Amino acid sequence: MASAKEKKEIYKLWGKAFPYLATFSPTAFYMTLDIAVVGIRLIPLIGGEEYRPHFMCFPLWKENNEKNMDDLIFMQEFCNAKNMQLDISFLASPDTINKAIDAVHKQVGKCLQEHVHIKDIFEILKKQFSDLTVQRNPILQSLLLEYEFMIALYINNPNFINEVKEVIIKVSKNWNPEFFEPQCGKIEDWRKQLFDRLDNRDAFLNQVQNNLCEGKIAKLPRSHMVY
Repeated sequence: MASAKEKKEIYKLWGKAFPYLATFSPTAFYMTLDIAVVGIRLIPLIGGEEYRPHFMCFPLWKENNEKNMDDLIFMQEFCNAKNMQLDISFLASPDTINKAIDAVHKQVGKCLQEHVHIKDIFEILKKQFSDLTVQRNPILQSLLLEYEFMIALYINNPNFINEVKEVIIKVSKNWNPEFFEPQCGKIEDWRKQLFDRLDNRDAFLNQVQNNLCEGKIAKLPRSHMVY
């Protein structure tokens, strides 16, 4: 069994492997990406002998950063070279750890740079929608669609905004109200509240800016989206 000191050194090794991220907690390494916090978190598995890296994404447009960091947009697991779930032993060799780090870089590295293309973010989101759990859960879908809309709102390109709105309308029409509405309200109201943000974009931008400048979030490296 790996000691606490050995685990700490492993976590440090992962942190150093992603130069655009900063340590948010001993097992989490994040940066801000204009309107979101993204990065890598290492989650120990039950039993404590292995851990699993995840790509994490949190909003920055909620009323405060406590709310932001509680309202996860999504987290993505990774696959190894055999297309199996990437679980790593705390006793793994340095070569095994480096191969795992390389696998993570290949799968999300483009979204952990100083400048991140919108198409690469949407590719990650597309992969989320292909997950069976997400396909069966309109609430999880709504979190992803809200993020897509907020990206479009931030970029402020009319054609891009309309494209995202059309996708949101198309996808949300297929949601089961009995599943969605007890927790999130009527689907039509959810769409309206989201689209109404177009009339108050300044409030959205101000809230994001306030959150960027507060607490631990203010200490994170800042990266930017490219449209």
